[in-house]
Amino acid sequence: MEVDRFGWEQIINVLAEVGRLCSVEIPLYVFGGGAMAFRKEKEATKDVDIIVETTNHLEELKRVFAVLGFKTGPQLPLECKALTDAAVLVDSAGMRIDIFFGTICNKLSFSSGMESRSELYGDLNNLRLFICSREDIFLLKSVTERSRDLDDMVTLYRKGLRKETLFEECLWQDEIDKEGRIWESFLVLKIEEMEKKYSIVVPWKEELRRIAEMKIGAALVMERMKKGMNTIPRLAENLGLARTEVRSYVRYLEENGRIIADKTKKPFEYTPSY
Repeated sequence: MEVDRFGWEQIINVLAEVGRLCSVEIPLYVFGGGAMAFRKEKEATKDVDIIVETTNHLEELKRVFAVLGFKTGPQLPLECKALTDAAVLVDSAGMRIDIFFGTICNKLSFSSGMESRSELYGDLNNLRLFICSREDIFLLKSVTERSRDLDDMVTLYRKGLRKETLFEECLWQDEIDKEGRIWESFLVLKIEEMEKKYSIVVPWKEELRRIAEMKIGAALVMERMKKGMNTIPRLAENLGLARTEVRSYVRYLEENGRIIADKTKKPFEYTPSY
């Protein structure tokens, strides 16, 4: 019978063997169910998600896992479609290793904050094994489509999360996202799914929603400004919003240095600062 769930001891044994065979020292960051298994927050996991910081480390790990009998995984199920940027490796027992470099699920970047919040688990020969924080695992799980990730998210939530860390990381991800995604809005939607499934209430969700709505409104205003609609009356008319609401978005953009106001004109005219 094929084993498809693995506890932390089995995972450690494999990673120790990987560290023994690696020709260079590699910092390895574990997130997802594997990290939760290390912390004894779940008994077992179907896959081990890891992040490396350089392409050389990625290639070295792929080489070593191949030596240990891991092969490129078969076609993934639909719910795992977000793993297009991962090196997916599977051994004969069914253990699956998903190795990411730079970004996770083509969405979130592995940030300096995520790195600094990670805890050193220990040295496994040439592997320096770090475990990502609960907050970062919670955020990383929010970008997947796997139903079981909601189970892990509620476990992490019940263990205790610092909302400030989540809010700060969303802000950082927003600032570097080249596609202009607003991560607070994605996280709110996932939290609502979690609340509905488990009949819980996350007390800071509405605060997060307000941040998301402000950023979405400000993005719409910025888009129109780039098309030459540079006064509050014109923006309000084009967007079909009250002037007071548009004014709040303009104020947000101005306070964050995104726009410049020409207050010599009436009404004031605004232009993007970059």
